[in-house]
Amino acid sequence: MSKNHEYGTPGHWDKVLQSEFEKESDRAAVILVASLFDNALGTYLCNVLLPTPTATDELFDAPNAPLGSFSAKINLSYRIGLISQRFCRDLHLVRKIRNEFAHNIQGCTFETGTVRSRILELAKSSGLIERNPRARATFPEGCRGDFLLVASWMLYSLNQRIEESSALTEAHLEWGYNSAVSRESDGKNKEQSK
Repeated sequence: MSKNHEYGTPGHWDKVLQSEFEKESDRAAVILVASLFDNALGTYLCNVLLPTPTATDELFDAPNAPLGSFSAKINLSYRIGLISQRFCRDLHLVRKIRNEFAHNIQGCTFETGTVRSRILELAKSSGLIERNPRARATFPEGCRGDFLLVASWMLYSLNQRIEESSALTEAHLEWGYNSAVSRESDGKNKEQSK
């Protein structure tokens, strides 16, 4: 992504989550938001990890891929320092909210007890709603608006980090793979044994 891309603006994510999701059910909105996070984390990890030598990335795409789940992407992103502990915790809250909607087929809404509690916890974590009442007023009322506002900020923040990321560099060969170093070591060992 180029730094001038519209994904790099907070307004882009506000617009996506307000206009695109206003016609979606609560369930669809949550599942789509979680999917946006899952895809963004996958992109972020692919940007910083060394490229795969094959067309298929076995870390992400193979059957039983270790980074095939949203949870695994969240945990690895935190463990290698791409996201903070608090952001990791909040992404897990989004994942749990998504799971609540995915597993409770009937009657699950933003106002359902466990969903509502997690959204309030998510909103409280950043304090964004209290600090930005004007921004909050542009989203729907209630837990749906709280969820979408916080998700909008989180998506913006994550996409900013993606744009600023760079790939790790491949490690240098370890000394045992370097034939010149091995010969030098052998010569020194022979001299020391005399």
